[in-house]
Formats: sequence, structure tokens, C-alpha cells
Amino acid sequence: MEREEKRSLVNQVFSWSIKDILNKDIFKEHIMTIPDSFWSVDEYLKCFVPHILEETRTELFSSLESLYKSPVLIIRSMEARSIRLPSRTSTNFNVSLMRVNTKGNRANYEPKCGDLIALTKVGRPTSVSDLNPLVLAYVFSVEDELHFSVRSSKSISIDERFSFRSGVFLMTLTTNTRIWKALHHESANLSLIKSVLQANATDTEHSVSSRNWGNDVLDIIHSENLNSSQESAILSCLETRNHCDKTSVRLIWGPPGTGKTKTVATLLFALLRLSCKTVVCAPTNTAVVEVASRLLALLKLSSSSEHSTYGFGNIVLAGNRVRMGIDNRNDDLLNVFLDHRISKLSELSSSMSGWERILMSFIDFLEKAESNYKKHLLLIERREKEKGENNTNILVSFGEFVKKMFYGFSEKLDQKEEEGKKEEKILTFGEFVKEKFGSLSEDLEKFMDHLVDMYTHLPKCFISSNDVKRMIIARQALHHARDFLQENSSKQDFEIRSFILDCLQPLRMLPNRFKIPNLLENEDGKRFCLQNAHINFCTASGASEMTEERTGSIELLVVDEAAQLKECESVAPLQLHGLRNVVLIGDEFQLPAMVQSEVCDKAKYGRSLFERLVLLGHKKHLLNVQYRMHPSISLFPNMEFYGGKISDAAIVKERSYKKRFLQGNMFGSYSFINVGLGKEEFDDGHSPKNMVEVAVISEIISNLFKVSSETKTKISVGVISPYKGQIRAIQESVGDKYGSLSDELFTLNVRSVDGFQGGEEDVIIISTVRSNGNGKIGFLSNRQRANVALTRARHCLWVIGNGTTLSLSGSIWTKLIRDSKRRECFYNAVDDKNLRDAMNDALLKVDMSDVYSSFRSGERDKTLGDESSVWLSTLLSYGSTLLSSQVFVLF
Repeated sequence: MEREEKRSLVNQVFSWSIKDILNKDIFKEHIMTIPDSFWSVDEYLKCFVPHILEETRTELFSSLESLYKSPVLIIRSMEARSIRLPSRTSTNFNVSLMRVNTKGNRANYEPKCGDLIALTKVGRPTSVSDLNPLVLAYVFSVEDELHFSVRSSKSISIDERFSFRSGVFLMTLTTNTRIWKALHHESANLSLIKSVLQANATDTEHSVSSRNWGNDVLDIIHSENLNSSQESAILSCLETRNHCDKTSVRLIWGPPGTGKTKTVATLLFALLRLSCKTVVCAPTNTAVVEVASRLLALLKLSSSSEHSTYGFGNIVLAGNRVRMGIDNRNDDLLNVFLDHRISKLSELSSSMSGWERILMSFIDFLEKAESNYKKHLLLIERREKEKGENNTNILVSFGEFVKKMFYGFSEKLDQKEEEGKKEEKILTFGEFVKEKFGSLSEDLEKFMDHLVDMYTHLPKCFISSNDVKRMIIARQALHHARDFLQENSSKQDFEIRSFILDCLQPLRMLPNRFKIPNLLENEDGKRFCLQNAHINFCTASGASEMTEERTGSIELLVVDEAAQLKECESVAPLQLHGLRNVVLIGDEFQLPAMVQSEVCDKAKYGRSLFERLVLLGHKKHLLNVQYRMHPSISLFPNMEFYGGKISDAAIVKERSYKKRFLQGNMFGSYSFINVGLGKEEFDDGHSPKNMVEVAVISEIISNLFKVSSETKTKISVGVISPYKGQIRAIQESVGDKYGSLSDELFTLNVRSVDGFQGGEEDVIIISTVRSNGNGKIGFLSNRQRANVALTRARHCLWVIGNGTTLSLSGSIWTKLIRDSKRRECFYNAVDDKNLRDAMNDALLKVDMSDVYSSFRSGERDKTLGDESSVWLSTLLSYGSTLLSSQVFVLF
């Protein structure tokens, strides 16, 4: 494998057979536990290679297992991209598709660059045998949804091309290929990578100097009402600019609710004002968009409402527009999105070519309005004189004769006569200006509309703030002029002259020309936008596209959600040209990156650079005030995960919102419930679910909705569970019952713990699912996952589960139950009639025949252990009395 290491990842995958993909041990001998420190850059980069191969293989294996529901495309034709002889085989093809409506579980599929597809001679493949022999195709360009280009894993002759009927989507290789490329980039900037191999010899946390950053930057920091830990974190990051000759890595530790995103946005705003060339990365498109949105909001708040998008040209958001969820409704994000900006600048370079001519023509018209009016009067006088001389009796008689002969056309002739009279009407000076103004101003206003795009998309170095202000004043003057002439064109001449002067002054201040680049090619556009931007946003893997040729030298790298980023994904941004300083913001006590391969997970492949540096002793700057949770909610996670280092902000201490939820014996209807008799089941996806807990949750949601409707109180509810099976069951149970008020008062969000990281709601309901007598709770015991689940609520947190099971687990949940009992927040579900009825109904829906048959045959449900007989006897008695059902509540 060592000799083949430098082959592209696509070629590696192309070399695999179906047998290789299904072989779980193929890379097992090569995968070693990733060490805490490294002796060389070469060792560092090589250690991740087997892991990324195994992760890719695992994802392909998963795709083959669920092939029956994978997206499918129907092939109309395949043509070789470059071929000299008709008989030659080829590996590069242009593919045309048929537009089809997918059925069943198969999703609609549109090919994207980086997708890996299996070509097959079967119309709709459902099993691995339909792909044998395996022919893979990698999408490297897309023309539209029905036409794209691929490179195939095998040479295909002309005759064979006609036999392929469909393609099935397997996975997207984009991120993995970018990581692979970074791991094998021989000419990369390795300065920062060298500094993260081992424990730092010098302290990375320097004291913040008293350097004067300028009133502008300090005003930005002070205006955001940051606490002292947030301010010092920002100033510490800015201080790295004083040590440009050294490499530095700063760690900002942001526990839940401590204003991490606000701190990052304020830091970026300060860097923007300092014109510091910065790349901002995050693990996912969603995280990138979130921090970009916060920066844009700060920038707009600090700007005049009339030109709030000025400065956007110094910010670029690069990535996949669809995956980032950027549509025409997200104006601000769209304005900084790279592809959109290139398009806008290309339009401007052509549409503004006549600006100088139109502007000067309009100014000339206003300056010469009086002299032109006098000429107009002289012209009318001359015409009237000529008309009088030629107006003989013969012509008049002839005209009357024609009018009588063609009586049917008399109305038209009368109309023409009236128009002739109008033409000869002597206009006032105001009417004259109004008439000419309309036609000339229309063209000028079209150009004025382009000025908004100009100061939105051009970097500040191409257009000054004074020019922007002049544009806005001139545009307003033009609109005012049109309105004035509409109402006041008949006024005295001196008022019209005064109006002209008012209009002329701002127009004369406008520049005759603007420096707009001529962007003819897409690559030129990318280079122009990226090189002139001060803040470039992208995903961590997307940083591999930020080459020296495109972006120039980078001064600072900021990685948000750094603890959610696999360390190998950090390699690409760490190699940015010129980079010597990096700021990592995250919290290693929350969820790390997802790893699909069990062997890779055990080998610490999902560990972040942030976490490893903390293990090596790098200091991290703690944000120590939380603004999200009511103190009774924050108490347990603060002590358990953060050693009591986090204090509660005044705002969460003052909140009385929780009391409105709990008024009037609200416990019975809105409690966090632990159901002792709920039975673990497994859905079709082999994921645990607990239908008794589902019933209890549905009852709680129903009552919350009722309170929201009756009291007209806004309530946002989040339901969290670690298991996909439970999430699906809850979603099916609640359906769309609460859609009517969702936009106004009541919102419901049901997601996995992993999907909720970074999110928050007024009320959080956690369903723990597991219910057995031996305390086995599987990956529910993960401390990081528990931390995320327990820190999403603002006002109420209700945990639902089996108290006995969780108590016996010896995990974080054991401590939670002990703490809830000590604080008298542990309740029995049977004490509330509504919850008891909901549980009884759920128990009665269990398939009794299967359970009874299993019990008679001596087969005991392994997950229930010794409780199974108790559960069965209770079920067979129709659950009239629920034994040892329990509830524990945290709020």
C-alpha cells in the first residue's frame, strides 16, 4: 500500500472490487491508533492515510447494504469525451439522462461534482449482485441536471456503452478527496503543522498588551456588550498580529451558551476593520453559514441603512450553494456568495460601459436648461411665422373639401388637428424641463440601480465610502426631482432654476468613471474576489481550493466548531499560503466529528486537533459566562463537565418564563418523564425505540400546544433522542398536528442529539429510550452526547427514561438521577392520570401474540433481562396498574 499511497483517492477507490468493499478487514492491519504527538511532518501526514481509506470503504459498504433505496438515474446515452478511433475504448464520458419520476423510497437525484456512481446494466438495481461486475463512475463536471461528465473505473468500448441502463448514487467523495490531496501536498506551507506535532515549548497564551488598536476596533468590541472573558479572548487573538515572525495557535474554549458565535463574529468584525487577510473555516456548510450570517448582521448594524451592504465586497463565502441552503430569500448571504458575486461583477463590467456618456448628457441638459428653453421658444416662434405665411385660402378650401369627401375619417382628422395645436402650444419653463427630464432620467436611473450592486460587490479599495454616499445622495436627488416636477412644473421660473441647482450639485460630485474589473472567465473572477477579500469563508475541506494563485498570502486562520472537526480535516486549512497564526474555537466536551468505521473510531480518527492540543498541555481561553439556560438547568452540566467554572449571566437568573409553563399544576401535563415499563424495540433500521416513551412525549407536546394556543404564548419545543429509531417514531406520532400555529406561536423540532448540537429551544424533552434490568445503555453513555442533550434548553428541561436502567448503568445518567432525587426533581409518572393513560394505551398496542409466544418458548428478550417477566405479566393484565413507573424532572 505504501508505494500506492500517492495515487489519487479516486484511483484507489477505482481499484476496489465488490469483495474489497465488503471486506471489513482489508485495512485493519494498517490502521494504528493516532498518537498524541509526532516526531515529523511526514509521520503526521501518513498516519491518517489508512483511516481515510477505511472510512471511504465503510461508507461504500453502507451504500451497498441499502442499495434498494439509493437514488437512481436512468441513462439515455454515453459518449466518449475525447476519442480518435471509433473502435477505441475510453474512460471519460459525457452522460445524458432521462427525466424520470422516482418511486418508493428512492429519492430524486441530480448529479453533483464529486459524486461516485455505480453504472449498471439493470434498470433499477436493488442488490449487490446487480452491480457485478462493478463499474464505478466519478462525476467531475455537471452541465445541468440531465447532462454531466464522468471518469469510469474501467475502459468501456463503444458497444458496451449502450448496455448501461442506469447509475446508482453511492457517496460523495468531495471531502475525502480534498483531505487526501492535503495529506499528499508536497509543496505545502508546513510552518503551522510543525508547531502542532508536539507539546509547545513556549506558552501559547500570552498576556494581552496595551497596544492601541484604534478607537474604531475598540468601539466595535465595547459596543457588543461582551463580558470580560469574551473581550480578552478577542484581544488575545488580535495580539497575534504583533508576532508575525512566529507561529501561534490560540484555543478559545466555548462551553454551551457562553456566546461563542457572538465572540467569533465580533473577532471577525474587528479583523475586517483591520484589513487582516483571514480565512474562516468550520466542519459543515451549516456552521459556516451561521458564523457568516452573524458577521454580516454586525456589519449592517454598524452601517447606514441607506448603504448597509457597503463592505460586503471584502467578504466572500465559497462553497456549494445548495448544501449551504442559500436561496434568493437570503439576500445578504447571496450577496457574498462567490459564484453570485462573479456573475454580478461580470454584469457590471458590461452594463456600466455607458455611464460617463449618460451622466454627462444629463448634467449638460440641466446646465443648459435655460438656454435650451430660449431656443425652444425661438423655434416655436419661427414655425408659427412660417405656418402663417403658407396658410392660404386655397389650402383651407382644399382641406375642407377633403374633410367632407372623407367624412368617415373626420374624427381622425380632428384628432390630428388637436395634436397639431398641442405641438404648437407654448410650454412653460417647468413643463419644458419636465418633458426633457423624463426621457433622460430614465436611462440615468438604470445606471443608478447598478450603483447599488457596485458598492455591494466591489471591494472597498475599488470604491470609496465618499463615492457611495455621493451615489446615494444623487439617487435620492433624482427621485426627488421627478416628484417635484410632477407636482410643480407650472411654478415660477426662479423656483425651477433653484430646483435644477439642487439636482445638479450631487450629480456633479459623482465620479465619471468607476474601476470595474473585466471578468471574462470564471477562474479570473474567483481570483479577483478571493484575493481582494479580507474575510474568506469556506468549509475546512474547501480550504484546499484556497490556493496561493487564487487567494494570495493568508495572515490568520479562524476555525469555528474546531472540536467537531477530524484532525485530518484541519490539514488543508493549516497549509494555506503564508499562514502563521491560527485560532481554534470549540469545546472538546461536546460531540466530536462523526466516524462511520468502528475500527477508525477506536483508533481516535474522530479526535480533533483542538482536543489533541489540550491533551498536550496547550492552554485554552475559557468563555466563562453562559446566557442560555435557567440556573437550575445549567447546574448539573456545569458541575459535571466544567468543574463549576461557568457562571450564570444576570439575564438567565431573572427569567420567569419557566413559571408560565408550570402554572396551574403543570407538572402533571408537562414533566420530564422516566417510564420504567417502556419496552425497547428495534425499527426497520435496527435502531432502538420505546413506544411508551413516545406516547408520554406526545401527551406532553399536546398539552404544551394547548397552553400556547390558550394563553397566546410563544413556545419553542425541542425533542431530542440519541436514537434515529426513536426520532422516527416520535415524528410519526406527532405528524403535522401542530402546523397551524407553527409560524406564530408554537414550534416543534424533533431531532437527534447530534443534529441538535449548536441549537436551543425554550423547552427540551429528552427521550433516553433504553429500558432493561441490567443497566445496558449502549452509546447513550457517551458523556459528550449527554452534555449536548442536557444543555439545549433555555427555560425547561424534561428528561424521560427508565430510572432503574439508567441508575444501574454506572454512567453520567446514574449521576443525573442521583442529582435529580437530591434536588427533589424525580417524579413518578403514575401520579398523573393523563400520563398514566397515555402509557396504558401504548402498552395495549404491543403485539401480545409475539410476546406471549416468545415467553412460552423460553426466549427472553435480552434487552429486558430479569424485568421481562414483570413486564409481560403487567402487559397481559392490560397494564391497569403500572408498577414502578417513574418520572424524573430537571427544570
